[in-house]
Amino acid sequence: MSNGVIFLFLVLILSSSSFAFAVENEIGASIRLRQEILDNFIYLGTTRAAADDRSYFRLRIQLWDNVKFNKEISLYARLATEPRYHVAGPYRVTLDNERNLKRLDQDEIFIDNLYLDFKKPFDLPVNLRIGRQDFLGKDMYGEGFIIFDGTPADGSRSFYVNAVKLQLIIVENHTIDFVYISNPRTDIYLPSLHPSVYDTEKETSRLYINHKKRLTASHEQGFLIYGRNKLSQKLMLEPYYLYKTEDQWATNPQLNFHTFGMRAVLKINEEWSLRGELARQIGKYSDGRGKTGIGGYVFLTKAFPQIKLSPKIEIGFVYLSGDNRNTGKDEAWNPPFSRGAFTNELFAYIVIPETVLKGGPIPGYWTNLREIVTKLSLNLSKNANLCFSYQHLWSDKKTNFTATPLNQMFSNDGYDRGHMLTFLGIYQFTKNVDGLLQFEYFIPEDFYTSKAKNATFIRWQIQYKL
Repeated sequence: MSNGVIFLFLVLILSSSSFAFAVENEIGASIRLRQEILDNFIYLGTTRAAADDRSYFRLRIQLWDNVKFNKEISLYARLATEPRYHVAGPYRVTLDNERNLKRLDQDEIFIDNLYLDFKKPFDLPVNLRIGRQDFLGKDMYGEGFIIFDGTPADGSRSFYVNAVKLQLIIVENHTIDFVYISNPRTDIYLPSLHPSVYDTEKETSRLYINHKKRLTASHEQGFLIYGRNKLSQKLMLEPYYLYKTEDQWATNPQLNFHTFGMRAVLKINEEWSLRGELARQIGKYSDGRGKTGIGGYVFLTKAFPQIKLSPKIEIGFVYLSGDNRNTGKDEAWNPPFSRGAFTNELFAYIVIPETVLKGGPIPGYWTNLREIVTKLSLNLSKNANLCFSYQHLWSDKKTNFTATPLNQMFSNDGYDRGHMLTFLGIYQFTKNVDGLLQFEYFIPEDFYTSKAKNATFIRWQIQYKL
């Protein structure tokens, strides 16, 4: 009750301050309706108890206001909620007690973003942002390889990071960002109106903790230094350093590690471009076990602007190190704050059984992967875009799972993960309404047992933005 009172009081304060003091208001809203259909999407149909087939609707509602007090200072606030209704599959939300099972997850009403912006205060060469914020769009670091989603356990409901970001402007086209991050496993920093969910599951599979939505496996903190250097109209270099701590999760001890990396983008000419990123990790668990890892990618793109439909072809390679089970170290790549869709959506779920003891029952722990990606993009019109992709995936290291049900899924004797086919279509109906259709199909190979079945991911979406 007290959280609800504080929450409403905060909304009133923000609203009243908007009208009383603001020079300018930018009020907005969005409603997004999605259906997602998944078949054999976690254990590849190798165990009946895994609930591998699901279908559900998601309705995300966002309300926001950007309050500009003057040219230097602004306040951005956004509220959100995303109820889900499960149509197929055994998934239920338990309300009040173990017998009150519901298909509707009514979700929380929560503060999705709330931050203060200071742009070059007192004419200093710095920009400062304090509070809950997204690192997406123009605020994204590279392609999100190390920082993308601070709340991976709630899917695409939110992406926020609780952070303080200071950008130092050295000279034009040369900046350095200093970012402190703190992401708890449930929201402890801001109030929310939440359903009374009964926490019945064991810790390793629980999606609600103390009646609040789980956001990460454990409390995560980090400090990032990220440089952006536009050396010419053709070359961009982005060196970075990230220190991260992950609190103990289940039987996995606390982890402290460093990530050193570099991203580069080369525009060869109007038709050819090349981009890549490489990062090295080193650290230690609290039990003394060492931690290392290597991750990176490279993509070559060829555009055909003079041809009808303006096709664009892309070919790339992704490498994420795996863990050598014969050593006392953990050599697997750890996606620091970047657990989400990468080259596709479906593999983010398929990798869960391999990584649950490290990252919890949460999608997107991309690791132990070698992948070739080919992609074709077409512009059917100014409002319609299509993208087709074929991806071949291998593991970097073999698995060694002997316990059920993992021994039913993994062969422990192969490297070929399989083939991924993807399709994405986007259409802009009006200025305010857009739609999306997405299809992905995975065909497993000898990294998995002969029991493994093909997996499917389907998503359609209609979105209205005010």
